Amino acid sequence: MRPPSCLTSKLLLTLVVGALAALPAAASAAPSPPMIVSVHRASGVMSSYFDLSARSGRPATAGVLQLRNQTGRRVTVMLDPVDPLTASTLGSAYQLRTTRIHGPTRWTSLSRRRVVLAPHGSAVIHVAIRMPGRVAPGDYLSGISVQELGGTNRAKLRGNVAISSVERYAVGVAVRVPGPRHPLLRLTSAGVERNPSGVEFLVKGRNPGNVILQNVQGWVLITHGNRVVARTAVGPGTFVTATSISYPILAQNERPREDTVYRVRALFRYAGGVARLDTLVRFGHRAAVRQATYGGPQVPGSGPNILIMVLIALAALGLVGGTTVLVRRRHGVGVGATIRALDQALSDARERSEPLSIIRISAGGTELPPAIPGLVREQLRRSDRLCRLNGHELVVLAPDTSGETAGVLAAEFRRRVEREDPARPIEIAVITPNGEGTAAELLNGRNGGSNSHS
Repeated sequence: MRPPSCLTSKLLLTLVVGALAALPAAASAAPSPPMIVSVHRASGVMSSYFDLSARSGRPATAGVLQLRNQTGRRVTVMLDPVDPLTASTLGSAYQLRTTRIHGPTRWTSLSRRRVVLAPHGSAVIHVAIRMPGRVAPGDYLSGISVQELGGTNRAKLRGNVAISSVERYAVGVAVRVPGPRHPLLRLTSAGVERNPSGVEFLVKGRNPGNVILQNVQGWVLITHGNRVVARTAVGPGTFVTATSISYPILAQNERPREDTVYRVRALFRYAGGVARLDTLVRFGHRAAVRQATYGGPQVPGSGPNILIMVLIALAALGLVGGTTVLVRRRHGVGVGATIRALDQALSDARERSEPLSIIRISAGGTELPPAIPGLVREQLRRSDRLCRLNGHELVVLAPDTSGETAGVLAAEFRRRVEREDPARPIEIAVITPNGEGTAAELLNGRNGGSNSHS
């Protein structure tokens, strides 16, 4: 749930990712893709992904990727190792190419990372695994993103609504280190949120074992007293090692009062065991307040917030961009609310394995001119959020945004402000979280963040 100090409206982004039912594979959903990606394994049967055994400290050959340009123009292709993840409703998938990579993904070695394909030309990329010493037995999954540089397709719809699509191939690389296998799946907790589409329950789980679990299936049951709120079947699907999920169950017609308590029961079966969950979740104050803005029951003591309701309605119609709420208190600025918003954004990004960038804007220690928030707001994307940190600083929360992209946004902010008032000194820094630091620690330059200035 987002803190009430910052509102978000998201631009629709369509990302085409190839996947195999059991393990990820190269695929394309476009009817006429600009190129074809073929996988040629070094050994074993033909497949649409790499699958090999390797031992600690020994290099291994996975095979080759063949790229074929189907167009009459030159195509520039970027190839990047990418981390795996488990989709929220089970299934293997991959991160975007601009995100940081970790662990087994760093073992993947490509003979080339950037390829220029001549019209109707082709190229071969050699794929190898360079594993460090003392790697524990188990199944390790990573991926290779194959994406045309600048290949974004944009479609303009009515009003201010547009759809951007990126066609991407994602080729799985499964490395199996010989040794004992310990399949394990744990259902850890549950939660409940209120979204525009309805009340959403979340069953949270993780795969802490050393096996890529396939054919995971089961059920989730949510009740309130003797009433069945939702019942859904799970899977069959894949759960990748060392990843977590929040399995969503939508109850569109549910309109709970604040402090309503639900019972969440779940059972997931997998080869090697059964994971169970039986817990209670409470529909809290923030969820109730957000529900009220969508026309649900009013929260006692809070009353309807007409401004928030209008902004949400405008955002839904595509009539406004990034929304700004600057919270002030009688004796100063709502710093605590902003810190809570930052902490929530950090938590959401880590839970969803998405990048997050923070752009910090200040007037060099002096009072921030009243016009600057408006100038910055004009450059926001629909998914960005602008919050006031204190009397002389603003922060922009840019979800699903790499540090490189945030640097471009920061430069746009600077140009807009300097064009309006060239003599006004302004400092802009991009903070890219890369650890488990809190919002306060990141803003103070400590614990898990990298900074760059524009």
